[in-house]
Amino acid sequence: MASKQRAGIRVSEEYVEGNPQADPSATELVINVLVAGQLMANRLDEVLRPHGLSSSTFTLLQIVAGDLDPVTPSQIASRTPVPVTTATVTGLLDTCERKGWVVRERHPTDRRMVIVRITDEGRSVLAAAGQEVIAGERRWAASTPPAARERLIDALGALADHLRSPAAAPD
Repeated sequence: MASKQRAGIRVSEEYVEGNPQADPSATELVINVLVAGQLMANRLDEVLRPHGLSSSTFTLLQIVAGDLDPVTPSQIASRTPVPVTTATVTGLLDTCERKGWVVRERHPTDRRMVIVRITDEGRSVLAAAGQEVIAGERRWAASTPPAARERLIDALGALADHLRSPAAAPD
C-alpha cells in the first residue's frame, strides 16, 4: 500500500543529513508559513488593488472606521496586527488623505495632537472592498474544514504570540 504524500513543502533527506543541528519540522513550518502568507497576501492584493487599496491602507481604514471617536496616529499604530511605526502610519495617512478617505484635524482640547476620522468616501471604499475580501476569504479557506481551521488559527496565534515575545528575538 502506497503511503499518502504529505502536504506542504518538505525538506530533503540531504538537507537533514547536511544539517544535523536543524529541526526539520521547524524549517518546514517556517517555509510553509512564509509561502502561505505570501500567497494569501498576493490574493488579498488582487482583491484590493481595483479599489486603490493596499493591505496596509485597508487595515488603516478598518482601524479608523472601527472606532466611534476619531483616533490618533499613535492609536492606529498600536492597533495594527503587525507592529508599525508612527512614521509608517503617517505615510499611509498621507495616501489615504490624498485619496479623500480620511481627514486629519487638530484635537479639540489638545492642539498639539492630531486626530483622524474616516470620510464618507473612505467608508464607501472600505465597504465595497470589505465585501470582496469576505468573499475571497471564503474561497481561500474552502479547502480547510472548519475544525482544521480552528486548530490552525490556534497554532498560528500561538506562533504569532511567541514571535512578538523577547524569547523569539535574535541572540
